[in-house]
Amino acid sequence: MIRAVGRALAIFDAYDNEHLSLSLQEIAERIRMPKTTAFRLVNTLERAGFLVRMDNQRYCLSLKLARLGGLVRSTLSILEIARPVMLQVNEQVSETIALNAIVGNERMVLDAVDTPSPLMSMARPGERQPLLLGASGRILMAYMKPEVLEAVLKANVRGTDFDRAAFDREIARFKRQGFAVTRGQRVPGLTAIAVPIFDIHDEVKYSLALTGPSVRIDSRDHELAEVMTAAARDISSRLGASPENGIDLRLLAADDADTAAREKARKAPARKVAPRKRVAATAA
Repeated sequence: MIRAVGRALAIFDAYDNEHLSLSLQEIAERIRMPKTTAFRLVNTLERAGFLVRMDNQRYCLSLKLARLGGLVRSTLSILEIARPVMLQVNEQVSETIALNAIVGNERMVLDAVDTPSPLMSMARPGERQPLLLGASGRILMAYMKPEVLEAVLKANVRGTDFDRAAFDREIARFKRQGFAVTRGQRVPGLTAIAVPIFDIHDEVKYSLALTGPSVRIDSRDHELAEVMTAAARDISSRLGASPENGIDLRLLAADDADTAAREKARKAPARKVAPRKRVAATAA
């Protein structure tokens, strides 16, 4: 991301429902940026009409953003938003990537990008599976409201040998770490890694999943989980999720500022140290 653009966009992420107006000092602190740099960016955004400086010298977002928000296509779907990211991840990891949604008491595949490998996991749009089995369904269940989860379990566990305590521990761990991994739970020999996708209300109605043969996935599951988590954050940001659940531009700006400071220090000329004067020793 271009440095100046990333820093300017990070300022917008400094605002939330608890911070509707901010002083210059607060903006600089919330995006971890030097006050002088924040001042230049805030000044630019104010002149461009994206920020308003009030009488008390605090800044708030302008109605220009509301006007632009009204231009967002109401028909822009999760499929259009997620597809480019799915293609990118598929190219990076060469495994099947699927987008899933909650449909009643089941999960449905909305879209899939297959791996080029002859040994592959098949996922077809429109395919439905029980929510209870596999990483895709379990990560969706991990973020359900308690009453919704109870209804889903009631519909899915009839006549099955179900360990509720173990299930609760598992989805709590999945939610805590931000991704789910299951091995052979739905199909023997298949490993799945699934991550939640947050919408503009920070609710989880979709999941992104990577599936493939365990012999290929298990040895690099942590690496693939990181790739999938980054992809889900990207999609969540495009859906309007908060910085906590999407890409936090404040952190990108702070990392960029730290990198710039280190680069400046590296290029700075070394200080010349004056040689010490030699003092002749005298005999006692």
